[in-house]
Amino acid sequence: MNNNDIVRRIRFIFNIKNEDMRRIFELGDLPINGDRYRAIMTKQPIEAPRDEYLKRTELERFMNGLIISQRGIKKDADGQIIAPDFSMQRDNDINNVVIKKLKIAMTYTNEDLMAFWEAADFTVSKGEVGAMLRRKGHPKYLVAGDQFMRKLLAGMAATFRDEPTE
Repeated sequence: MNNNDIVRRIRFIFNIKNEDMRRIFELGDLPINGDRYRAIMTKQPIEAPRDEYLKRTELERFMNGLIISQRGIKKDADGQIIAPDFSMQRDNDINNVVIKKLKIAMTYTNEDLMAFWEAADFTVSKGEVGAMLRRKGHPKYLVAGDQFMRKLLAGMAATFRDEPTE
């Protein structure tokens, strides 16, 4: 699944306006101009490299901006701003991190995630959800493949946009 496709689908699911999308990128410390934004929102050919239009770090900046737009800036007990984390170190980390950050931004529970997968006719157990959300390096960590990501977003679209799943 291409990185920009994740952003495009999130935009569609939540019906986010272009100006708000650019603001989310800015909140994630990635200001983009109109041409760059249009390139990101362009559908990539399936055979194109995953990060042709949107690099892994840029996707994570977008996800951090989404969290900030929905939950505000995170502060510690002393009121000091806590910098967002960057945990997409490799390509196979991307889906897990996006799922985690979507869950945080939208305050979803594991049951909400399971309901989205179910809406896409895709069964994911409670144990699998927990394993995907674990810290990388944990013995029970499960790498979320593209099918998990694709079906989650399809289920969210079916839930929020009343759209048929893939």
